[in-house]
Amino acid sequence: MDIQHLRYFLTVSRTLNYTKAAEELYISRQAVAQAVRQLETELQSPLLINRKNALALTPLGLVFQKEAAKIVRAFGQFEAAMMKQAGDKKNELKIVMGAGIVLNLSAEIFARFSTAYSSILLSTKEEDNEAILRHVTEGEADLGLIGTTPAYIQGFRYCLIKKSDLHVCMHVDHPLAKKTSLTFQDLKDVPMVGFGEKYDLHRYYVQKCHENGFLPTFSIITADVNISRNLVLENRSVSFAFPDYRKDTHPSPSKVKVLPLNLGETDDWGIYAITRKTQEITLAQQLFMEFMQSQAQTDNSAIAA
Repeated sequence: MDIQHLRYFLTVSRTLNYTKAAEELYISRQAVAQAVRQLETELQSPLLINRKNALALTPLGLVFQKEAAKIVRAFGQFEAAMMKQAGDKKNELKIVMGAGIVLNLSAEIFARFSTAYSSILLSTKEEDNEAILRHVTEGEADLGLIGTTPAYIQGFRYCLIKKSDLHVCMHVDHPLAKKTSLTFQDLKDVPMVGFGEKYDLHRYYVQKCHENGFLPTFSIITADVNISRNLVLENRSVSFAFPDYRKDTHPSPSKVKVLPLNLGETDDWGIYAITRKTQEITLAQQLFMEFMQSQAQTDNSAIAA
């Protein structure tokens, strides 16, 4: 059984309401329900039932609630003891991440981690990719979260948190807007907003253009989101889409279209966690990476469903 599922169940058993439990846990209602169903599948017996449109614990659920509370409490004490034993400074985990990482993973995942591991204090800031690598290398950050491919982070210990899609946004009147998806060949001779060599996405785009037999055409090199948006709105350029474009929070969503860019089956672009190879993984780092992986997978499953 998953300790996180036990935590979710205890919140549901206390509130007797999936929606309220989800709000407290900063996760979707579907994710909470899936966790409870998984426990019930493992036990081959229901823990909760509906009575007159209200949730109630079954006899097994009452016993499970009592025993699960003991396990979660003991596990929390174990985590705290291990953190203290590991000697992490104030249990602080310093994380430096690329632009858009929080939106791509969702801010809720970070809130969930803080709720699940209250003994670990997350300290986060955004930087360009070049700065992320420098901060991790010099020990100024315990861990980096970066949109990249393994080819660009060979000097680090890394693990994939989430395989990520790339999207391109354009004006609705742009010729490419008639398509349903794009390939790199579609972008030949198309003016594109570049981010600069400090960003792996820029380097990756240049590399893929070369692999497809053409040179990239950049309208401008800038990391300023407002400039990028204006060029798209004026139909003078296309741009890689930040996550907020896909969530309809763009100032003029009716004027832009966002299309997925087909990367190919073997492509390994995604969000990676990186740490120094020369330093052993701390308990806080391990807990964070495992939690991010499991939560990103859970969120992806919920979206797919």
